[in-house]
Amino acid sequence: MRRLAVYFPLADPAVPVETIDLYAGAGVDIVEFGWPARNPYLDGPDVRASMARALSRSPAAALEEARERLGRKSASPKSLVMSYAESDHPALAERGVFDGVDGVLAVAPPKDERRAAIEREARRSGAAIAVFTPIVPDPDDKAAAARADFYVMAQAAAGLTGPRGSLDPANAGRIASLRALGVTAPILLGFGVSNGAQARAAIGLGADGIVVGSAALRAALAGPAELAALLKDLRMGLNG
Repeated sequence: MRRLAVYFPLADPAVPVETIDLYAGAGVDIVEFGWPARNPYLDGPDVRASMARALSRSPAAALEEARERLGRKSASPKSLVMSYAESDHPALAERGVFDGVDGVLAVAPPKDERRAAIEREARRSGAAIAVFTPIVPDPDDKAAAARADFYVMAQAAAGLTGPRGSLDPANAGRIASLRALGVTAPILLGFGVSNGAQARAAIGLGADGIVVGSAALRAALAGPAELAALLKDLRMGLNG
C-alpha cells in the first residue's frame, strides 16, 4: 500500500475545518493534524505562519470537530496528531488528549522526557507511534525509528520543511539503511515532497509513501480547487 499522509493545521483560522472534507474524497490515507507550537523549529515559513495564527485558539476543539467530520465519510482516513513536545503540551498534564486518534508523532530528541511522556499518553489512549528521523540520524534516532509502529517520517531534504524542486536520489540509501536497522513500520518521505512526480520518485527510491505539509497548506490557502488538484496529483503520482 502506497501511503499518502497530508498535513492539516489545527485551529488555523485561515484554513476552515470543512477543508478536511477534501482529504476524505481524494485518496488521503493519513491526515497529519498539526498541533500548534510556539517554536516549530523543524518547520519553514508556511507551517510557522499557520501555527502562529492558531496559537490563540483551541487545537483540542479543532481536532474533535475535524475528526467528527471525517467520521461521517464513507472512506475516512486515519488520523495522526503531530505535535512538538513543548513544556505546556496538554498531554503532559491531562488524560484523553489523544483519545480516538490512530497515531501520534511527538517532535523532540529521542531521549527527551516530555516526548517520552507524550508517547506514553498516546499509548494509553490506544494510539500507535510515528517517529521523525532526521536526514543524518544518530544512534538514538535509529533506535526510536526501529520502535515505531505507525510510520517513520524520514527527512528527505536538509533544512526546514517547504517545497523543493526535486527529490534527492540519495534517499534510496537512507531508506535502505533504516530497513537494515530493523525498521518494520512504513517509511514515508517528508520535507519538500510537493507534487505527483516527486511522489512517484519517492516510491521508486523505496519509500512506502510520502508526507506532504507546506505544499498542502499553500494549496488550502489558495482555495478548494487548488487543494483538490494537488491531492489528486499526489495520489496519481503514488499510484504510478
